[in-house]
Amino acid sequence: MAFPVSPYLPPIGLEIPCSCYAVNVPLRINVLGVITLDFKGGIRIRIEANVSSGLGGVRLRVIGHEVFADSPALGTVTISQSDIDTTPLSLLEIIGNSPVFRQTMFLDFTVTVEKPPAGEGPLVLSTTKTAKLLNPRLTNFPPQGDVYQLQEPIDLAPAGAPDQVVATLLQFPVTVSHSP
Repeated sequence: MAFPVSPYLPPIGLEIPCSCYAVNVPLRINVLGVITLDFKGGIRIRIEANVSSGLGGVRLRVIGHEVFADSPALGTVTISQSDIDTTPLSLLEIIGNSPVFRQTMFLDFTVTVEKPPAGEGPLVLSTTKTAKLLNPRLTNFPPQGDVYQLQEPIDLAPAGAPDQVVATLLQFPVTVSHSP
């Protein structure tokens, strides 16, 4: 059964580059406490498939994501996308019968700390579960200066040791803008 395609939705296969800027991001590192960082970088998504139920919309695959922050205590802290094949597809859903959207981004990532507190660097940590960022009311897509919020803190642990949490990303208020 074919589902109607909204004139507001981007076409399947389209790749959309966006800039990302997240200010005052609290990162709790167990041995240091909370460090506040400002991240900048980008994300690239590809429109993958139509959503077949509910409000209607499309599924999105994150195909590139990297942001970084400079810290006097930690050096450069980089958040980079993990394996794109294991992360669930994100969603862009139409709200009602209008060009208003709800976007849910799912991300698995690594955090690389150039100068970790223990002095043995760099330290690479992985998410212990998939992060969920949400903007419940987009009036433009691609986004133009829209803010997405992390839905719950994300624990970070060394690869292969998800029970050894050493840091937590407490919030991630990220402003996303299409960058053609």
